[in-house]
Amino acid sequence: MSYNSILEAIKTNSEINPGKLCVGDKKNKATYGQFWKMINKGAAYLEKNGVKKGDVVVLRGAQKVEYLFSIFSIQLLGAIACPLEKAVKEERILEIMNFVETKYFLDTKKLKDTSAECISLKEMFKEAMNDETECDVNKYELPKSDDLSEILFTTGTTGKSKGIKIICKNNIAIAQNVSEAIGITSDDVEMVTAPLNHSMGLRRTYSVFYKGGTVIMTDGVKFVEDFFKLLDLYHVTGLTFAPAILEQLLKFAKDRFGTYSEQIHYIQLGSAPLSEKAKETLKEMFPNTKLFNIYGATESGCTVSLEFSKYGDKKGSIGIPNVNANIIFVDDNRNIVDASAENPGNLAFKGAMNMPGYLKEPEITKEVLDDEGTLYTNDLGYMGEDGFVYLLGRKGDVINMGGIKIAPSEIEEVVAQNEMIKECACIPIPDEITGEAPKLFIVINEGYEYDEKALHKFMTDKLEAIRVPKVVQVIDELPRTFNGKVIKRKLKEM
Repeated sequence: MSYNSILEAIKTNSEINPGKLCVGDKKNKATYGQFWKMINKGAAYLEKNGVKKGDVVVLRGAQKVEYLFSIFSIQLLGAIACPLEKAVKEERILEIMNFVETKYFLDTKKLKDTSAECISLKEMFKEAMNDETECDVNKYELPKSDDLSEILFTTGTTGKSKGIKIICKNNIAIAQNVSEAIGITSDDVEMVTAPLNHSMGLRRTYSVFYKGGTVIMTDGVKFVEDFFKLLDLYHVTGLTFAPAILEQLLKFAKDRFGTYSEQIHYIQLGSAPLSEKAKETLKEMFPNTKLFNIYGATESGCTVSLEFSKYGDKKGSIGIPNVNANIIFVDDNRNIVDASAENPGNLAFKGAMNMPGYLKEPEITKEVLDDEGTLYTNDLGYMGEDGFVYLLGRKGDVINMGGIKIAPSEIEEVVAQNEMIKECACIPIPDEITGEAPKLFIVINEGYEYDEKALHKFMTDKLEAIRVPKVVQVIDELPRTFNGKVIKRKLKEM
């Protein structure tokens, strides 16, 4: 079935299957019929508090039913949701509210600044959950495919944080990309552990709603007991993780997690690459589960998927293009090239999942998006003869050693197998002879002491001479974003 918006999918499912569980967390849950009524009540509450069609509403994200309810209530009213991470400071909130030109802030707590119109999410949710609250489920017109639904802010790890405009058809195309790649059905119950202000977590919920399945939310695995209680309570069949969250689970509750092998149909990971070591661990623990690492960006959602439980031999690959993604490779002038491992091109893609642009940033938009809607990245790679996309890394991160392009991941994945290494990251540094050479940053595992000679022998045994790092530096921890991605810009600043 084709929809113009995720809201239309929820409404349709509320009519076809009103008693089916739609969404849940450790405190609240709602069927599709209940959730659709709640969304309509929420839209009426916002309207009563002055919000109009076209207004932007800023809110703090949380992995709770009331958060998803509020996102959809905003969209049903014809307003635009602008979700921020839950730990964001008031100064940053006010800065963003000023940038998006709104006075509306929706949260359980008020801001200290009296110029903001603070709408109580607590009261809004209470009214929506009250069966006696009047509700006209036909009052509001569903948004159209080109209507602006969200403004998502990047983390700003590679420069200035930008507001990414997302229209309804973007979310539909992304939901199709994810659900078709994974094979999500209406019978699936997916637990999303990723932050719901972040595009990955939010769009995974959209993909499940698109298929008429059930979404369960939890705050990472910070509270391990809550995680397992929800797995049992809702009989969860699918899981979404950021790699950093999965690593925590494997560290503190690996054996217990493995007992759910027969229950879990699929596990999908995104926002950052998953290490080869973690992939192998998951494959051993879940031999009959479909395991995916998904490539994408906030600007385009999920464009390429690797089912590494099936294609574990595709080292360096990010997978096969998703259903709505047309992948091309270009040179620095945006001319299409026949890219290869020896002469990689810049990855670009066309499709309905691509954003229309950055808010109030026409010049920056032109740097990544052309007039035909093609989105250009700084990722260097090529399409293999096997139909899989292979990436070497981001332009500037790939090491050009005498004309030979070396992917940092080729070094990182080998070094990470050494028992003394907790984590590592590789960057290019200038070299008088070869132009560039690899430099490796390492974090030592607890209980180990750094043995320089032993590590060097390990690397020379496992790596070609050209790939052995010229410099190794021990640091306490790698700089990362909140969702686990290594910030290589900060490593270069060292």
